[in-house]
Amino acid sequence: MEALTRPKDDLFDNSTMTFGEHLEELRGSLVKAIIWLLIGLAVGLMFANRVVRFIQEPLKQAIIEYNADRDLKEMGLPDRKEDPQVSRFYEFLTANSLVADVVYTLPSASIPLLAEDPVVESNTATESTLETETDEDAGPDDESEDGEAEALVVPARITTAELMKSMGAIPNPDELVPAIHLRRSERGLSSLKIEEPFMIWVKAGLIVGAVLASPMIFYHLWSFVAAGLHSHERRYVYVYLPFSVVLFVSGVVLAFGLVLHYVLTFLLQFNGSMDVAVEPRLTYYVNFVLMLPLGFGVAFQLPLVMLFLQRIDLIQTQDYINSWRVAVLVI
Repeated sequence: MEALTRPKDDLFDNSTMTFGEHLEELRGSLVKAIIWLLIGLAVGLMFANRVVRFIQEPLKQAIIEYNADRDLKEMGLPDRKEDPQVSRFYEFLTANSLVADVVYTLPSASIPLLAEDPVVESNTATESTLETETDEDAGPDDESEDGEAEALVVPARITTAELMKSMGAIPNPDELVPAIHLRRSERGLSSLKIEEPFMIWVKAGLIVGAVLASPMIFYHLWSFVAAGLHSHERRYVYVYLPFSVVLFVSGVVLAFGLVLHYVLTFLLQFNGSMDVAVEPRLTYYVNFVLMLPLGFGVAFQLPLVMLFLQRIDLIQTQDYINSWRVAVLVI
C-alpha cells in the first residue's frame, strides 16, 4: 500500500529522455543560438556606425529647432505661426542649421593693415638648388619649379596680440558696432571617455546583430521548448506569437518614427526655461533611444496579455470593464 502512495523520486520516469539528455539538448540549443548571435554581431558591426548616425538625426533636428525658436524669442520677433516673414526666417535658420550670436566689430577705419612679408614654404634642398642654378641653365623644368614655388606662397598669420599692438591703443567701447552674426552649428553628441564611442559601436552592433539573428535564435530555443508541450499548447503559441511580434514591432516603429521627436522637443523646453545649455552625451542618449522604443513595444503587448488572462479564466471580461478608470490612469 505504501508503494502505491509514495511519490516517485525520478520525475522523468514517464519521459522518453533522461534529465541529463534534456540538459544536453538545452546546451545544444543554446550553443546554436549563441553561434547565430555571433554571426549577427559580425554583420551588425558593419552597420553600427550608420545606426548610430541614424539615431542621432532626431536629436540633431530637435536641437536645431530649439535653437531657432530660442533665437527668434531673443530677437523679440512675433510668433512664427502668425507672421509669414518670421516663419520664412525660421525655415531658413533650421534648413541651414544656423544660430544667432551678437558680435561687436571695430569700424574699418580703426583697423590698421599690417604689411608683412609673405611666408614661403620650401625645403632646404630646393633652396640650395635655386642658389646654384643660373639663368643660363634655366629650362622648362625650372620654370615649372618656379610656378610651384609661387603656388606655395601663403599670407603671414596675424595674431590678436600683434593686431592690438599695431593699433597703439585699446579700442574705445563707444566705437564698437554691434551686429547679429549667423553661424552654422551642427551640435551632436559628445563623449567624456576615450572608450565611450567604441563601447557604443559594439552595443549598436550587438543590437543590430540580435535583431537580424532573432529568427534563428528563437527557432533553436523554440525547438527545445516545443518538445515538452502538448499539441494544444503549441497551437496557442502558433496563434499568439505572430500577433505578439506585429504588436511589438508596431510599438517600436511608432516610438522612433513619431513619438521620439515630440519627446525630445518637450524635454528641450526645460533647457530653455532654466537657461541650461544643451550638451547631450553619447551613452545617455543611446540608452534613452533604446529604452523608449522598447517600452512602447512591451506596452503594445498589453491587449495580448489581457486576452490571454481572459482565456485562462484568471480575469473576467467584466473585471476589465469595471476597472477602466484605473486602467486609464495607469496607462
